[in-house]
Amino acid sequence: MAPQPLVSIVMPVYNMQDFLEESLGCALNQTYKNIEVILVDDGSTDSTPAIYRRFSENDDRLRVIRQENGGISAARNTGVAAANGDFLYFFDPDDRIELNLIEWCVTAMRNFDADIVMFKFDAISLLGKPLNSQYDHNLYDQVQVLTATEAIKQQLHGDIAGYLWAFMAKTAIYRAQNLTFPVGRKIEDLSRICTILGDAKKIVRLPQTLYHYRLRSGSAMGQVTPSLISDWSKAVEDREDYILTHYPALKGYMLRQSLAFFSNLDYESMRQSLIFGLKLDPDSVDQRAAKREKEKLAKKSLAAGNHKPHSQRYYGKKKHSHASVRVAKTDAASAYHTAKTHSTKSSLSKQRRAIKKFTKKLLMDQ
Repeated sequence: MAPQPLVSIVMPVYNMQDFLEESLGCALNQTYKNIEVILVDDGSTDSTPAIYRRFSENDDRLRVIRQENGGISAARNTGVAAANGDFLYFFDPDDRIELNLIEWCVTAMRNFDADIVMFKFDAISLLGKPLNSQYDHNLYDQVQVLTATEAIKQQLHGDIAGYLWAFMAKTAIYRAQNLTFPVGRKIEDLSRICTILGDAKKIVRLPQTLYHYRLRSGSAMGQVTPSLISDWSKAVEDREDYILTHYPALKGYMLRQSLAFFSNLDYESMRQSLIFGLKLDPDSVDQRAAKREKEKLAKKSLAAGNHKPHSQRYYGKKKHSHASVRVAKTDAASAYHTAKTHSTKSSLSKQRRAIKKFTKKLLMDQ
């Protein structure tokens, strides 16, 4: 029997005392056992060290590297340099993963001879409760097998998210180009996503939801700020430079896609950033949106002369789970598409007006 490949799980950590115990449990209790967990402590000042020291005493697969605070990119770079695995996976310590995530990915790597394996993700609240979400990244139902060119095109179009935790890759991909993440900037994953995809011969996308992204105000995407917009713009420029150099045939396709900040945010990410920027409770936002849709459907039913209780006609469990997304997308769709069009075809002033209109719609939706 061939030896099982080693998987390096890299966890960049800074002041994660509220979530680290759960996330380390997710990592170390994977059904696939041949792993090393590389925890890079980026200068934590809370009780984070006490938590990971306790875990490391009981499991020698956990390796801890402490460094002065340099930001998430510096921590990721340290983790990549220290990785011994055949495959590498990034796991943010405030999130949650399924216990069979690594097993799913390793199995797909073998079965498809893949270099990268992607999967679906969803959102959870601060307390770990599932939230309504509909990411463009998840809009597929069957296994997809892609070339690098196909994957880059999907990423440019917004069908593949730019999150490093949404896939596992061969470590050789990071080493081949001596790939590093830009220190001192957020949105570091979008900056390098196409560089990673572009060095793969085969990318597989699994239809399983294996990652649970925790929405919280202290996260990198918790608020849309001028600094975040600046980092996003730089990340898009990095992505464009890579494609023009290594995939020049995609230049025309890339130019047809919107490379502006708001166009690279899918609707769900934008909605979530606004929720936290306004310090709203995402659970209550979902409940209010569902209530509004319920009231609208009831009015339509009465107007049509159909007095059957709307709850019986419209609210099976599957439909109800995405109620807020449907309402919000309907209200904001016109402004959103205007913003996307103006991002590539119109002046900066028109683009700003479209974005302002789009944002106003989203704010009203909360």
